[in-house]
Amino acid sequence: MEAIALRPLAIYTIATAAFVAVTWGLLALVRLREAMAPIRTWLVMLPIILGALWLGQGIWVGLVAAVSLGAFAEFARATGLARDRLLMGAVVLTIVAANATILLGQYTLFAAIPAVGMLLVIAVPIVRNRAEGMLPGLALGVFAVVAFAYSLGHLSLLGASPLGPGYVLFVVLATQANDAFGFIWGKLAGRHRWTPISPNKTVEGSLLAAATTVALAFVHWPIAFPHVPVWGVALAGLVVAFGGQLGDLAFATVKRSVGVKDYGSILPGHGGILDRANSLVVTAPAFTILAAGLWGGLPGGPA
Repeated sequence: MEAIALRPLAIYTIATAAFVAVTWGLLALVRLREAMAPIRTWLVMLPIILGALWLGQGIWVGLVAAVSLGAFAEFARATGLARDRLLMGAVVLTIVAANATILLGQYTLFAAIPAVGMLLVIAVPIVRNRAEGMLPGLALGVFAVVAFAYSLGHLSLLGASPLGPGYVLFVVLATQANDAFGFIWGKLAGRHRWTPISPNKTVEGSLLAAATTVALAFVHWPIAFPHVPVWGVALAGLVVAFGGQLGDLAFATVKRSVGVKDYGSILPGHGGILDRANSLVVTAPAFTILAAGLWGGLPGGPA
């Protein structure tokens, strides 16, 4: 791995090690029962994310594929799509194909994944020679292709950047921090609730979370993307801040429609995999488009 890739990864790893050590010490002194489970879960997830990046592109792509498949499985169970094995198979195949194109360096083929996945999904009723009752499954299948194969697949694309893991670590960490800021600011300063889709969201919490995420982007700046101009850093922070909230609300809409509180329970204190990955469905492709269009550094494009 080139030095340009190692530098941000090494800095993030050292910072994470310090965070883990300090947090474990604080947990031993202050028994905040409500915060214990989510913090402990993060203390496991952070080393996994960093470890996959240290072990190379193949492991990172494998982790993204596993997360995408896990998030899709939770979505399918919640919406009832899991009852249709052919539609499930079409989406699973598309998720695997999306990440395989990145692993093989076929970035042009990755751009065709939504079309390929849609063709596989709409082929299901044709293979069955049946139209009755297929429309809801088709709609869910196409949505799943875009969300879990293509959108989350951008995490694999960012990880393959010649600039190294700076891009992907910024997107992952800033997106998760934005979710946390929304919760914290909502508790501390929230007064006006603004959407029945997610009743706990407040105007104050959302705006303060966005401002904090933009400020956090400037903390990441010299580590993750030092070549980006100052206005680009602010724009990156805004994309993550508002894109993250959009992704969260999109999947909250699905949860409220099907009547579930969380998509799963595999992550103590957080719910399911999709409860943590929902914001990334928007922020990963949005940041990739921003980077590709304004300052490059993506695989298959100008560095």
